[in-house]
Amino acid sequence: MERPPIVAADDAARVEMAHRLISRISVADLQSRQGARRVDASELPWLSGSTTGRDFLTSSGTRVLVRGRPQSFCPVAFAQTGGPDIPKADIARNALNRCLAEVPDGCGCRIVAIDDALLVTRDEITYATGIAARIRARSLGLDALLVAEEQQDGSILLRDLSGIVGKVSISENRATTVELRNSSGVYQGQARDVGFRRGRLARRIYATNDAGERVSLLIGFDPGELAEFAGAWLAWPPDA
Repeated sequence: MERPPIVAADDAARVEMAHRLISRISVADLQSRQGARRVDASELPWLSGSTTGRDFLTSSGTRVLVRGRPQSFCPVAFAQTGGPDIPKADIARNALNRCLAEVPDGCGCRIVAIDDALLVTRDEITYATGIAARIRARSLGLDALLVAEEQQDGSILLRDLSGIVGKVSISENRATTVELRNSSGVYQGQARDVGFRRGRLARRIYATNDAGERVSLLIGFDPGELAEFAGAWLAWPPDA
């Protein structure tokens, strides 16, 4: 739709307002709106390209896709489903409540899609095919800009002009493993989610290996941000 309904909330009262709004609309109603048209999911980059979007597309039953807003610093997105006996408005309310419980202070949440209807404009679901990464691992002589490529299993490959530099695996609780070329062991640490850039989740990662050697890694930030803030963000934080 050119002007989809905004279903969003930043507190409990607005969750109930969103619940009432969803209960009054149907996918058929949305499809009849002026300027609405049906497109294949492959034309919606964030839905077809991201792990979260694919989870939504492959879900059965009533499905809701929700994301924190503003997305640049509200790093939460997930798909939620419910059985045929659960009203879609209730599923949407549950998803918004869950999202609000997970986002940082100052964030709200918005329904991106429900069933077969996209509730944001298409320019809000862009998805970068390749993203920048900035790494610092002094023990390996690494202090460079890389390209990060998300794999189907959710892991991230790090590349430079010579090939694969490393691999990053992040669990649901953000525990992170970093494997680097020419390193004798893996690095273990934690990912700190920042927000979305062109559909990709920007993260700051700090990890150490058994020898106490450190790696700092920034993934998904825009080049302008890296140019301005990489020095500060790569510095080892006192609480890491």
